[in-house]
Amino acid sequence: MKGISFGARLAAPFVALRKDKQRRKFLRNSLIGITASFIVAIASVTAFRQEYRIGVDLASVRCLPWRLYFITYGIQQDLKVGDYVAFVPSAGLMGPHFDGKTVGKMIAGLPGDKLVVKGNIAYIGGRLIGELDLLDKLGKKSGDFDRMEVVPPGKVLVIGTEPRSYDGRYWGFLDQKLIIGRVGPII
Repeated sequence: MKGISFGARLAAPFVALRKDKQRRKFLRNSLIGITASFIVAIASVTAFRQEYRIGVDLASVRCLPWRLYFITYGIQQDLKVGDYVAFVPSAGLMGPHFDGKTVGKMIAGLPGDKLVVKGNIAYIGGRLIGELDLLDKLGKKSGDFDRMEVVPPGKVLVIGTEPRSYDGRYWGFLDQKLIIGRVGPII
């Protein structure tokens, strides 16, 4: 072994491969299979991403009860209270920090439901939604968000399900046209 140069040792497998038709065929078929698998995987991920996305929320203050969830894209026709939806706020709807980002919230009110915010507590259709606990963070004083409104046609009231979530109790109603899909947990 001492007399064989480093280059000869490096080339030895290729010299052996030149003489071994079975191994060349196996290697060729393996490379074709790997390439085909890679192409199929890319096509599958591309097709999946047109209909679905996987969301991950690692923030300490979040809007949804799950850290890992599916977003199913599509036009929403039959919205109900309690549905989780995704939308992309724009034009300062939730402030500049969220513009252009996908946000998930729960529907708390539909067109015709009455929103009452009194004493910094929100109710929709007589159901308790929760306290407005972001007044200090938003630089507002007690009573600034107090109001009585009816959810107008084409709009919904969306809320976060976790404490300290910034939502429609503060900024109002979401246009249903902005909803891009439904959100659900990954089981």
